[in-house]
Amino acid sequence: MDKKEMYESLIKWLKILELSGACSTALDLSTGVTLGELLAVLVPNYTPKIRNISINDNWRSKASNLKKIVDSIVMYYSNELDLTLDEHLIPDVFKIAENNDEGELIKLIKLILGIAVNCENKLQYITQIMEMEEDIQRNIMTALQEIENIGTPSSTRNSLNMQNSEIKNDQEYLAQKLHEKENLICLMTNEKITMQHEINKLQMTVEKYENQALIGEDGISLGAPLQGSVRMNELRKQIEILKNDLLLSETMKEDLKMRAMQQEKQISSLQMKIDDLTKASFELSQIKDEVDILRDANEKSKEYERQLTIYKKKLEDTNDVKRQIKQLEERTAEYLKQNLQYEEEIKKLSAVKGQVDLYKNQLDELHIKLDSEMQKTIKSEFDLQVIQTKLSGMTRERDNFKAQLTNLEEKLDEFKCKNTTGDDDDSTNISRELFGDNMKEKIVRLEAENKALREGQQTALSDLLNDSNQRNEKLRDQLKTANQKILLLTSQTDVDKNKNGTLELSELCDQRERLLEEAQSQISNSHQRIRLLEVSLENKTHDLAGLEQKYKKCVEKAKEVIQGLGLSDGTVNEVPEELEERMSVAESKLIVAAFYRMAINTQRENVDSKLASLSQGQSFMARQRQPAARKPITNYKK
Repeated sequence: MDKKEMYESLIKWLKILELSGACSTALDLSTGVTLGELLAVLVPNYTPKIRNISINDNWRSKASNLKKIVDSIVMYYSNELDLTLDEHLIPDVFKIAENNDEGELIKLIKLILGIAVNCENKLQYITQIMEMEEDIQRNIMTALQEIENIGTPSSTRNSLNMQNSEIKNDQEYLAQKLHEKENLICLMTNEKITMQHEINKLQMTVEKYENQALIGEDGISLGAPLQGSVRMNELRKQIEILKNDLLLSETMKEDLKMRAMQQEKQISSLQMKIDDLTKASFELSQIKDEVDILRDANEKSKEYERQLTIYKKKLEDTNDVKRQIKQLEERTAEYLKQNLQYEEEIKKLSAVKGQVDLYKNQLDELHIKLDSEMQKTIKSEFDLQVIQTKLSGMTRERDNFKAQLTNLEEKLDEFKCKNTTGDDDDSTNISRELFGDNMKEKIVRLEAENKALREGQQTALSDLLNDSNQRNEKLRDQLKTANQKILLLTSQTDVDKNKNGTLELSELCDQRERLLEEAQSQISNSHQRIRLLEVSLENKTHDLAGLEQKYKKCVEKAKEVIQGLGLSDGTVNEVPEELEERMSVAESKLIVAAFYRMAINTQRENVDSKLASLSQGQSFMARQRQPAARKPITNYKK
């Protein structure tokens, strides 16, 4: 039988059942929704939990639905019909889900058809099948026979299959032989008819020649042939030839009659064999009925055995319940011990909570002090840079004055040498001639300035050092007015642009903006960490709620078991209520402690990150003055 015909007949059977889902193509059935609905109608106790998916969904979800359906079918066959399905009968769900394979889908629908025939409403489904067309009925009956062959014992089933196959082979062979013989009979009858026509023709020619009033080829009567004439000889020869042909045709006719008789005998023998085979098939059907009766008896015996196993399982379940009661009692004792330990830890944590609040206040104060100190250091560094620029300018002026002094001293030495070599009169005359009054005044003035500069050089350096010390002291005194001075400096930037200090001020402003951006990024990171910690806290609360529900279910089961055993409910109700109260108190305290710990750790991390960012781009001495990074608090109690 063709798979296409079987598939179409099974699809028509599904359409007769009037299901809500589509079942016209393999793609519609690949989701498993309609087949699951059909199983729910046929056997409600074995309905799988199937997701409601569409045709365009993932093939893996389709395969999971079909896998659930196949598992429930296998359970039904093993539990209700006591049949174990072979691997070649179980369909491949992945091929159905991914490729819409019709062959595997035929296997699945056949198994569901077997369930429909063996369920409680089997008469209704059988009548529906009987009302269908004959071709569809034949295909469905063959599918049912394949399913029924699963349940027969292996030895009888194999023997019946062998006999059935032999009968089918014999039937095919006999049908082929019969067809060949019928073809031969047709050929022989055709030959017989042709030979009869030829005999008739020959007889007509003989009568024609025997007749005296012969007519020639030209239509003129030739008259009676004369003996000894050529025409008479030709006629005799023709008569002899015709007689020989008659003898041959008669012999062939007799041969054909003999062959026809033999063929009729063979047909009768084949008919006898066909009758024997029909009798054997009838006996086979009787044997199958006997096998069905034996199978019913076997099923009843297995049902009795199944009931015995169920009673044994119930006894084992009662023993398991007793064991669970003992385990629950032990767990309640353990929970009581844990609650006592939690209460002790909560008492210790309450003492630590006050210390945590103090540490928190101290941390806030330290943060405020740290911010003020940072502003002071930035301001003092800026003032130091301004003073250094002024010092560098003064040193350049001092170097210029020194160079001028050395040049003037050299010139004076040259003039002195010239004055000592000549006479006094000549020298005075020459000096008066060479140098005028203006030049003399200039030399005197320069000598006086040189002396004043030499004396004032040391005083200027000492004044500069004193000024720098005074300014450092003033900076220490001006901690409170730092912000006002920053505003003044920003207003004076337009005036000081022509000086060398403008570049340093812009660099300091850029550095400050960079530090602010880094601090903002660190604050955003800390906010993200806090959100993540809040999410983890919510997950933990959900987990705790799930555990509480599980615990309540266990307590309810224990109550039911104790009620079944006849124990009092008072002792059972008191223990879980106390446990729930203590657990709720302990959980609230632990959550508060964990939140404080998280806040302290995040604050410490922010402070350390700020210190690390500030240390970048500073001098060696400034980095040495920075406080060291602190270790995070890991545990309150060790």
